[in-house]
Amino acid sequence: MVLAEAAASAARAVGGVVRLQPGLMGLLKQLAAQAWERATGRPVPDVAGIDVDLHADGTVQVDARIVTAADHCAADVGTAVHTAITTALEPLTVQLTRVRVRIVEIDLEPH
Repeated sequence: MVLAEAAASAARAVGGVVRLQPGLMGLLKQLAAQAWERATGRPVPDVAGIDVDLHADGTVQVDARIVTAADHCAADVGTAVHTAITTALEPLTVQLTRVRVRIVEIDLEPH
């Protein structure tokens, strides 16, 4: 959870990122997190749109799904998110083997 939270914070801090967008599994995780919060009263960090895979050999892979603003170059935003996540996670893990950023939508609303 620490890695996912750091990756989410890093991605959201990049200019041109409107939001992180969960996939189907992310939506299910959000529902479970909301149920946890209602049952315990303790918040779960918002990491929707970030998937972190920890492998038995100690390697880590991160997938981020982002929505970019129309007034930013999506490719540049994706590259900046990749760099931000890599920079944020390298001190926290020994073997970050992949950071994949998917631009799933371009938001046409002015921001």
